[in-house]
Amino acid sequence: MYAVKKPDKVDPNEKRLGKWLNCALSYEPLREPCMIDKLGNIFNKGALVEALLGKKLPKEFRHIKGLKDMINIKLSMIPRKQSDAADGAMFQCPLTGLEFNGNAMALKEVKSSACLVCHKEFVESDKMVINGSEEEVAALRERMEEEKSKTVKEKKRGIDVVDGKKDCDHSHLVEIDWMRLSNTVVKKFRAADHVTPAKDAEAISASIFSLTKLVDQVWPGQY
Repeated sequence: MYAVKKPDKVDPNEKRLGKWLNCALSYEPLREPCMIDKLGNIFNKGALVEALLGKKLPKEFRHIKGLKDMINIKLSMIPRKQSDAADGAMFQCPLTGLEFNGNAMALKEVKSSACLVCHKEFVESDKMVINGSEEEVAALRERMEEEKSKTVKEKKRGIDVVDGKKDCDHSHLVEIDWMRLSNTVVKKFRAADHVTPAKDAEAISASIFSLTKLVDQVWPGQY
C-alpha cells in the first residue's frame, strides 16, 4: 500500500497577493503598460495583445473581445525599484506609499468627488474594484452585462431609424420631401413663360410620380 500524497494547500493570502503582483493571463510580474478588464483583473498589455491576436484567451476571459473592452491604468513604480526585479511588488499607492497589494485604502479614507492623483471629477459608477471578492466580481459582471444589453438596444434603435423596418413613424420624412418637391417645382416654373401650361403640368406630374415611386420602395404600401 502506498499513501497517496495530498496536494499542497494553497495559502489564500499567497493566492490573493499573487493577483496583485502578477498578470492574470501570463502570471508574469506586472510590467507597464498594464490594463484591467471590467471584472477587475490586471493584465500586462503585451501578454493580452498576444493572446488576442493568437485567439488564445482562456475561457474565463472570453468576455474580452478586444482592447476596447479594457481600461488603461497608470501605476506608480516604487522608487529605486529595478524594472526587471522579480521579488515583491513593483508598484505602490501614489498617496500612501504602500505597496500595490490591495491593502491601500486611500480612496476610502479620503472622501472626495475628484481623483486624488489627476484631480478629475468622477461619479460612483466610475469606480472599479480590482481583484475583488466573489461578491464584488459578481456585481461587476452584472454591471458589465447591463452595459452590453444597453449598447445592443441602442444599436438596434439606430438600425430601425435608418432602415425603417420597425414600428417607426416616418411620415415627417415624407412631408419634408413633398415640401422640397413643391419648392423646387415652383422655382423651376415660376418664370418659365415660354413653356405652355400643358408642359408645366406634365413636368410636375412626372416629378410627383418619381417621388411617389421612391417612397413606395422605402415604405411599401404605406403611402
